[in-house]
Amino acid sequence: MDKNKATFEALKLHAEASQLDKIETMAFLSNNGIPLEVITRMDFLWEEVLEIGGQIINIGKIIMMKLIQFIKENPNMVIGLAIGVALGMLANAVPFIGQFIAPILSAIFGTMGALHGHRLDKVAKGEYAGDRLMEDAITTTKKFWDFFYEIFNSLMIEPIMAGL
Repeated sequence: MDKNKATFEALKLHAEASQLDKIETMAFLSNNGIPLEVITRMDFLWEEVLEIGGQIINIGKIIMMKLIQFIKENPNMVIGLAIGVALGMLANAVPFIGQFIAPILSAIFGTMGALHGHRLDKVAKGEYAGDRLMEDAITTTKKFWDFFYEIFNSLMIEPIMAGL
């Protein structure tokens, strides 16, 4: 994709994302199981901008828009991940060892929650949900990487940045 087309795509996404309301977006995230700690940390994204082709593009809102789209497409996976991470964060309250075990438990419970949620999403879509844990781990990981790729590809950040 050339620089002009990439700029046009970024402007189109910016126009779509400009329709987002901050309070509604944060409420949507909260209502869909995203822990308040995560939402608070994502708040900084709202005002993130980048100059592309002489235009100011709010890339933070675009990322939030894509995140909402991902949550709508994979609601159980996201809720499972959020519950798992929240359980890991609870471990932080354990005196002395909580700070050491919390990241480990977040990773374990977050992964288990995402995998189980992914299976529920497959069943809800009428897809076959087998009993192979590794297959689910691969497809879950692929969904996450596809999500990140879609954000960067839709913004064409690398070609645009190279052309500045």
